[in-house]
Amino acid sequence: MTATLLIDSGTGPRRVPLHDYLDAASDERARRNSHRWIKAVRLARVDGEPFRRRFTLRGDSLWWFAELYLHKEQAILTMFRTIAAFDALVDRERPLAVRVVAGDWRTRRLVWARASARRIRFLGRRDGRAAAVTRRLRMRLRATALYGSAVVSRARQRTRPAVSRAAIVAFVHTAFWRSDAGDGSAESYIGPVLRELEALAPGALQYVGIGPVRNFRARRWWDALRIHPSRAVIPIEQLAPASTLDGARRLWRERRRNVRSLLASDDLRRHSLINDCDCWPIVREELAGIALLQFPWSARAMDEAGAALDALAPDASLTYAEAGGWGRAIALECRRRDIPLAGLQHGFIYRHWLNYLHEPDEMLPDRDSPDDRGFPRPAVTLLFDEYAAQHLAGPGNYPRATLDVTGSARLDELAAASRRLTPADLARARADAGASPDQPLVVVATKYREAAGVLPDLMTALRELPQVQLAIKPHPAETAAPYEALTAGVANARVLSPEVPLAPLVSAASAIVTVNSTVAIDALVLGIPALVLGLPNNLTPFVDAGAMVGAAGAAEIVASLGRILYDREFRGQLTRNTEAFAAQHRIATDGRAAARSAAAVLTLARVRSRASGER
Repeated sequence: MTATLLIDSGTGPRRVPLHDYLDAASDERARRNSHRWIKAVRLARVDGEPFRRRFTLRGDSLWWFAELYLHKEQAILTMFRTIAAFDALVDRERPLAVRVVAGDWRTRRLVWARASARRIRFLGRRDGRAAAVTRRLRMRLRATALYGSAVVSRARQRTRPAVSRAAIVAFVHTAFWRSDAGDGSAESYIGPVLRELEALAPGALQYVGIGPVRNFRARRWWDALRIHPSRAVIPIEQLAPASTLDGARRLWRERRRNVRSLLASDDLRRHSLINDCDCWPIVREELAGIALLQFPWSARAMDEAGAALDALAPDASLTYAEAGGWGRAIALECRRRDIPLAGLQHGFIYRHWLNYLHEPDEMLPDRDSPDDRGFPRPAVTLLFDEYAAQHLAGPGNYPRATLDVTGSARLDELAAASRRLTPADLARARADAGASPDQPLVVVATKYREAAGVLPDLMTALRELPQVQLAIKPHPAETAAPYEALTAGVANARVLSPEVPLAPLVSAASAIVTVNSTVAIDALVLGIPALVLGLPNNLTPFVDAGAMVGAAGAAEIVASLGRILYDREFRGQLTRNTEAFAAQHRIATDGRAAARSAAAVLTLARVRSRASGER
């Protein structure tokens, strides 16, 4: 939310950033309200039926994908945040007139509607029809491109690979599989578990690659034609010829009719009236995106997952990001074939992440739709710690029996690698990060998209801390480019490659700075304090418990970093709080997480194999 308004309260016009009026409590309410709004869509009647029942494929509801679209696009969240911020501005400034001088068509529409409801004069253009038409055109072009990629991606290799039955199929995201390793450790997120599985069950594992060969920040359209260099991974398209894409073709043919059905729903139209603000012009574009983009892509993912499972006929499957679009498609097709699926936690499960938040009825079958068996959760979800388990069993409404705390194999590896480091290794990591021998090193680990709004404050603070060296390690799914633009001219900041090893960098750091990152939790176990920006966010509970430090604005960042780096008493109390929090939630490392996770997957395969033999 980057809009700037020109307001006149009777003393002359002045410019104000709208986001300055959204405090932490209001932002938290906006997030909760956006979640409730999105979840209520499943109950809205479309063509006389609830949304969840109206749109299906092979008996399974497509609601599981629609909610992901509404959540990921963030238009609904921005809508609630904009309304809350504008109301706060009005209460504080009592403007007589407002104008949007920087902001998109949605912002203008919301500010106009809210200003009209509060009898405030709105200046300038409010009509966003041209922008909406342009967006719809782009959406249709993107939909065509996505559909076309289903054909193009099958041209990567004309001959179908020879395949045989696999005891366990692991669906891995191709972009995060490194080609320079000869075993499952090549996978960037769950490599240790895959390597352990290979050791325990040689020859039992088959890797199926999903998605493009490059991560979403770096990919280009021609990546659909590239073949992944690793022979260990079979691209899913090669297991799913065009003849298997019946569902995708059906949803593609029905896309315009589905748009019309959604836009004709009186329930959805009424649902778009929020705080006396008519948000329909914004909502209808999001609904169109569901029908034009999300449904056809989701059907394609389901078709491809089903074809791969039919070709390999495994006793069990595993994947990560199992609550996302690909993960849900895989879970649905595994469930359809009674193949147990293990979902492996691969990063911090955000408390604001709608992917893992479910209402009780969503976990249950639809009583009036016999083929709908409820949310496509894995047979077992393997988790890092009790903190994640409590979240999934609570607001996630997962059955507790399906959650298994096996630990974080990556944390085990990080801890082991840290113990092997020599003083020379640490000195080298510090030097590569730009720190002199006597200079505190602060490491930033975050995603740019999440941190973009607060990183300028960090740069401002850094200029007031010339004795501190800052090193930014981009997320593996990102590039260094946006960080390099941000740090231009900041002498004590350096942007590192996303490929820089984490263990030396974290072990050499005096503090970690993040918005939302598993690295901060890993550092917590290793005794490295964390400063959290952009509150409230998913690390708020850690800050509230005193296990991490929070800061808002450049002045607070300067003060908080000063206490972390130089106040021994404060740092000692922070350490005690951290240890207590980690003990309470079983956040720990013992070197056995990969073995426990692999054993859980093998148990699924054996149980299914035994059941098949008995039949």
